[in-house]
Amino acid sequence: MRLRIAIPVLILVGLTVAGATCRHEVAVTEPIKIEVTIRQEIHTYTHQVNDVVAGNGSVDDLVDSILAGSEPAAGPESGGGSSLLRGVEGLFVNVAYAADEETRAKLKAAIEGRKARYAAVQQFLKDGSVGENRMGLLSFRQTQKTQTDARYAEAVRRTIAAENADRETFISILAAEKGVAVSVVREEQHVANVAAAPAGAWIEVKKGDTWVWSQK
Repeated sequence: MRLRIAIPVLILVGLTVAGATCRHEVAVTEPIKIEVTIRQEIHTYTHQVNDVVAGNGSVDDLVDSILAGSEPAAGPESGGGSSLLRGVEGLFVNVAYAADEETRAKLKAAIEGRKARYAAVQQFLKDGSVGENRMGLLSFRQTQKTQTDARYAEAVRRTIAAENADRETFISILAAEKGVAVSVVREEQHVANVAAAPAGAWIEVKKGDTWVWSQK
């Protein structure tokens, strides 16, 4: 009698342990795969935006690619459900579309703004008036020219302000679209900016636990 009872109990315990093990493996491995995939997407987009800004590629294509899949689903067909329900759902769909179009317009304007001032930013990077910092943005750097030419220094500062505003827009939208922290996009944008910077440009690099300025 004991043997008949013990065998089913052992089988049940074995299945329970096996099931728990399987669930544990899925919980651990799946998020890692998703995180790596999203990180790779962000890496690709941060490099692509620099390419488009430099004149290699289409602004519209890049914007469409970043926002792909973000459009809300179509509302219910006319005739299905009550008119009140259709009206409420239609309202939410319209609001979602309006928000999406607003995001698209902001993202496109930011990229086009960067593209328009690309030559100026490159000039300032080459003469050392600006540097690529670890936040994925530009920093003002004092040079002999900025010290002796107030108008030039002011032009540099205005360019930095406009450029950083557009970069922040891109960074925040990409982070929101991919569901990651802004800091993740900043890291990848910094890597892309360093790669795109001309030789001799000042860039912020990590040395041990600290960040220092160095020429590329």
